[in-house]
Order: sequence, then structure tokens, then C-alpha cells
Amino acid sequence: MGAITIQELTKSYGETNVLKGIDLAIDDGEFLILVGPSGCGKSTLMNCIAGLEDITSGELFIGDDNVTSVNPKDRDIAMVFQSYALYPTMTVERNIRFGLEMRKYPKDEIESTVKDVAKLLQIEHLLDRKPSQLSGGQRQRVAMGRALARSPRVFLFDEPLSNLDAKLRVEMRTEIKKLHKRLGTTIVYVTHDQVEAMTLADRIAVMKDGIVQQFGTPYEIYNDPANRFVADFMGSPAMNFVECIVFEGNLIVESGNQRHEVVIPNTQAVIDSGLETVILGLRPEMITEPKPHAESGYITQMQLGVQVTEPTGPDTLAFGEWNGQEIQARLSPEVGAQAEIDGEVQIQVDTGKAVLFHPQTGARI
Repeated sequence: MGAITIQELTKSYGETNVLKGIDLAIDDGEFLILVGPSGCGKSTLMNCIAGLEDITSGELFIGDDNVTSVNPKDRDIAMVFQSYALYPTMTVERNIRFGLEMRKYPKDEIESTVKDVAKLLQIEHLLDRKPSQLSGGQRQRVAMGRALARSPRVFLFDEPLSNLDAKLRVEMRTEIKKLHKRLGTTIVYVTHDQVEAMTLADRIAVMKDGIVQQFGTPYEIYNDPANRFVADFMGSPAMNFVECIVFEGNLIVESGNQRHEVVIPNTQAVIDSGLETVILGLRPEMITEPKPHAESGYITQMQLGVQVTEPTGPDTLAFGEWNGQEIQARLSPEVGAQAEIDGEVQIQVDTGKAVLFHPQTGARI
């Protein structure tokens, strides 16, 4: 069983606390992604799971086995690094089979495993080459092949795609997802790229300053963020944050010379908070050109002064201001092009999925 249970795990270097009481329960066969900015502790947590770092306090289980103090080689895990870590003087075939030979696997089993892994990763034609003769994507496949050959209980991926160009990164993301569906093995994957996290994960642990800020599915993280940090970090383009005056439980938005009262779902929570201002969080796709037949008590129409647009192909981001703060609207290419010319656009604001935050603490309201 490849389930991982982490209980009150801490890691300190002298007086510096890097991990501060991590609690996570990762299901057998689950694809978990640890995501967060540089220095948040995600790679340290990965190294603690691998046994490459000693745990200061807390416990770590893989399946039913307490591996808190177990040697890395006895944890039945395989790791794929950002740097690939291939043996430069060995061929691809030798790189894949080397770990099996060190563990004294039978020769016929090694031959069969190498063949199966090479076929699975479509690198059969590369077996006689050395790493220096391979592209970045091919090297990454070989590194994955070496890990796969061992059939471990858990795979650990430490930012494996960060050295690849953008197009190849997307392709390899797809390959890793397909691979997980075929194998069903537990994967813990570290990245700072929230797009990777959203597209690959079954569940995501968003980290900041050595603390898990939120642990949930991509849908939960995106649509129901626990606090402003999670809302800001997850999503591309980022969520809009606008400080608004509270008026009888609703919010005041000023756009140009216009003043609008927008209705929000959690009116009572705002009233109960006693706050005079709150931070309104809205994804750009909630601010669009007016849609035909759009009927909701949470829809408000207004003019938006457009400062600049960014065409992305399928849509266009338009930048304007509310309450003196920059916002992004997501428009169709045609409307976006016209907005660039006119300098303004009629928009529809749907606050039905708006999220609200405390203006000082960033906590969810």
C-alpha cells in the first residue's frame, strides 16, 4: 500500500523552523501536488518523505509502516529529480537497469522490466544512446524510466519539468498524467507552477512559510480558497482583489464616474463581521462582456475604462480600474479588440461566486 500519513511533522535547522506541524493524509494511488512559492518548505517536506532529511519531530507512515527513522533505501520509494541525475557514462539501458542490478534482481526479470518500461515511455529507440545525446524531454523520460523500473510504493517528483521549454513542459505534463492513470501508484509531486498543480493533481497542498494553507481538490482550491494567499497564488490569470465599502451588506464599486452597488451571496456574514470595508475577490472570467439571457440576482452591468488589453488567442484580458485598483476582465477576442480601440467596454459582473477577505488579515469572511 502506498498511502502516506504525515503527523505533526516539523523540521528545523538550528533555530530556523522550516516545517511547522504538517498534517497530511495521502490516499493510496493518489496524485498529490505540493505547491507554493520558493522557500515555502515544499522541497524540504519532499526530502523528509524520501528520508533525505531527518525529521525534527512528528511521524511519517507509508502504508502501515512507520518510516520516520527508516533509511531512504528501505522506504520503497523512487525519486525523479529536476536535474534528471542520470549517469553520463552509461547508456539509457544501463541507466534504467543499474538500480535493479544493485538490488540483485534476476537477469531475465531485469531484461523484461527494461523492455516494458522503454515501451511504456516510448524510448525503445534510445536505449543505446548516452544522456549527452538526448534532448531534455528524452532525459526526463529516462529518469522516469529508472524510477518506474523499481515498481515502488511511492513516486516522488521534485520539480521534474522546470528545465524544459514551455511546449515540452505541456507535453510531459500530459505524459505524466497518462502514466499515473496506467500505473495507479501514489505520486507526490513538488512544483512552484500552479498550472501544473491544477492540471495534474487529485489533491493539492498549498504551502506558505512551512505551513499548509489549504489541502483540497483543484476545484476546491480554485473556487473556495481558504484565504487571500491561496486565492492569489492559484489561478492564471490571478484573481482580482478590490477593497470595497460595505453598504447594508452589499458592496460599493466605483468604475470611472460610475458608482454601483453589487450584491454578494454572503450578505449576513459581512454584516456579522462588523467591517466597514472588505476585499472582494473575483476571477477574471466573472467579469465579461454582457451575455444574452444571463439572469441572476448577482449580475451587475457597468462601463469599464480599458487601459490596456492582452490577447491570448481564445480570449482577451482587458485591464481597467475599480475603486482605484487594477482589475482584469476576460473578453472575447472581438470585444477585446474593439475595447482597445474605444478605450472602454460594457461589462457584466457576476458576483455569484465572489469570495471575500478581511482587509488586514486576508482571512476568508
